[in-house]
Amino acid sequence: MTQEPQTQFVSVPVPSQYVTQVYAYLAELAGTTAATPPVSGIPPVDPPANSTADSSDGESLPVVEWTVEDFRRLAIEPLSSVQAVVRVLDLLAKQPDTRVSYTSIARHLDIEKKSLQGNLSAFTRAVRKHYKRRNWPMTWAEALTDEPGLKSEFFYTLSAPVAERWLRARAQS
Repeated sequence: MTQEPQTQFVSVPVPSQYVTQVYAYLAELAGTTAATPPVSGIPPVDPPANSTADSSDGESLPVVEWTVEDFRRLAIEPLSSVQAVVRVLDLLAKQPDTRVSYTSIARHLDIEKKSLQGNLSAFTRAVRKHYKRRNWPMTWAEALTDEPGLKSEFFYTLSAPVAERWLRARAQS
């Protein structure tokens, strides 16, 4: 009888702000799609438009407008992290040009904030890998908040033209 080789584990110190991304990357390597709850309470964000985001082979990824066809592809993507963002886009498209807080999104989707953070982080990698761009379809901003225990929070917005394309893609799929 043959024994399966046992997985060896190694402790690797990781700055707390990258724990979520490391968890999601490990899940991706293992072929799983479930998001692992992060340690940090700050949601991951899309890189600022003027920063250089490199793909794994060093090529700079562009900021590209999301088309109806891109959205159709996105809506049927089986990754759970992408499907969580699909639900976020559905919510934001109902109220275009309106800032919706991270806390409100998590509450509306009935998902833990930490889990939503992991999904957003994994979504960033999916956008870069499968859509060859560095930008999300929604925009974000950090602002002061009245949320207990938080000084500031992230707010997400879907512009009216992008929301219209999203709704058209959803109607066609």
